[in-house]
Amino acid sequence: MRVFKRILPLFYLAALLVALSACAALDVVANDASRAFGDVLEALPAAFSDEEGGWFLTAPDGAAKLQIQSQCVVLRVDAKPFIDAGLNVDERPEHNPDSLVFSTLGFDMLNMNVKASAKEQFASNLRPLRSKLGYHGAMDHYTLQIGEGAAFEWAKNLKKHSVSGADQEKDIVFVLDPEPLIAAGLDPEKVEGWSYAAVPMEQDGQMKEVWKLLKAFDLA
Repeated sequence: MRVFKRILPLFYLAALLVALSACAALDVVANDASRAFGDVLEALPAAFSDEEGGWFLTAPDGAAKLQIQSQCVVLRVDAKPFIDAGLNVDERPEHNPDSLVFSTLGFDMLNMNVKASAKEQFASNLRPLRSKLGYHGAMDHYTLQIGEGAAFEWAKNLKKHSVSGADQEKDIVFVLDPEPLIAAGLDPEKVEGWSYAAVPMEQDGQMKEVWKLLKAFDLA
């Protein structure tokens, strides 16, 4: 009887892990987002950092980085252009004079160790962060919300917009919500290397134009 009692919890745990794996396999959006992110990595390879214990996807100009660890995703942005445009980092304790830092934590028992590739790690991270993953139809991008006020977007297809057929010119985009930064003194139109633009986005079931700070790159 005691042996049976020990085995039963292990059985339930195994069944839970199998169920979680099955659900992940049926998630078409997350699976295709991982596939598309793999295309990005082929065009812009990530580097592994032993010191940080994770993968880094660095923007071609070096001014922004997507950090992919086993239990979180972090967006780091060079702070200097923002400070030069009036940002007072002392009013934003999550940031510092070197970097603006945005992070999203996601604990998952299946994702305890850093994976062998950036693509595998990113796919594993999407499980606990699934609620933060979306699709930006106007740009034909997948988008991952990172912390309060940031997102990373990547094209579903690096060559063509899958709906309009137009050339895809924004393969990856680092996105910041300007409002908290404006409240801390930033003039968004003066941030060197970033575009301050109205972006068509769906909110409450309606398409609206929302002002964002964007750093976009064409990788193809």
